[in-house]
Amino acid sequence: MGGEARSASLRHFHDRVGNCFTGGGPSMISSEATELNAYLRQELKETRAFEQPVDDVRVLWEEFGQSIPNYSPDITIEPVDAEGVGAEWVTAPGVTGDRVLLQFHGGGFVIGHPDTYRNFNARISEALGARVLAADYRLAPESPFPAAVDDTLATYKWALSQGHKPENIGFVGESAGGNLVLSTLLAARDAGLPLPAAAVAISPWFDLSLAGHTHASNEAADPMIGPGLLGQWAEEYLNGADAKSPLASPVFGDLSGLPPIYLMAGSTEVLLDDTHAMFEKLSKAGVDVRAEIVPEMPHIWPIFAYQIPEGQLAISRMAAFFGEHLIG
Repeated sequence: MGGEARSASLRHFHDRVGNCFTGGGPSMISSEATELNAYLRQELKETRAFEQPVDDVRVLWEEFGQSIPNYSPDITIEPVDAEGVGAEWVTAPGVTGDRVLLQFHGGGFVIGHPDTYRNFNARISEALGARVLAADYRLAPESPFPAAVDDTLATYKWALSQGHKPENIGFVGESAGGNLVLSTLLAARDAGLPLPAAAVAISPWFDLSLAGHTHASNEAADPMIGPGLLGQWAEEYLNGADAKSPLASPVFGDLSGLPPIYLMAGSTEVLLDDTHAMFEKLSKAGVDVRAEIVPEMPHIWPIFAYQIPEGQLAISRMAAFFGEHLIG
């Protein structure tokens, strides 16, 4: 399917959870999630849509973002300059208090902007009663590693400079943004900054060396990410840098001293082992960590909360986690 037809199809489409790998609950997923999985497989994976040239994939993802419905006409969007990094505040109606979430979007470090995630950010703003600051960090290949980490760290520094206290702040990110959640925590800690109160990483990509066994074992089951895609994007992001550098692949870093962290992944994701490995290493480092593996959910499923009930459930659980740790 060509890019124009695929984008039209995207627009047309839009007209159980256990802790620490031990929990249970029914594995049956909703009919909406079953439909979403089938759609993603047909329109994205089988067509290898994400393996086109980066400029074409960016157009596809922008059009996908435009097809996502607004959560509410009363959501407030406020663009800001955060230490030279573009960002936007997303605030649900009635949100007061001091809680702030910094959101780092996904997109393999090469695609994406905050506006694609406004529905997700509005939902978590409402669920937690927090303002969400979404960072528009620089993308590869034009701005390779460590530009994205530099920008997310600068965004956090800016939030602190605006008087937001670290105990009121949380980080949340999806996929590559989940990587940036951890790499920004490491960079902030090593820079001597006070750390935020808690962090959430959704479908995280923590290991750019692609060592996880589930890259092979879940290749057929993953409805969204096809073979070869992550290697292509890792190469464009790293631009010759060491894939095992802790700020590129935080699973290889010293994880001591980090705040409470909540990891979420779908059971059929090729990136599942990244969550397994990070959970084990955070536990060994003495970090308060919990992880949830949700049966048959596609990559970054919480952003589809407008489409599947499992997405809204995930947002509710994230909000509950942040509510345990953020003051304000």
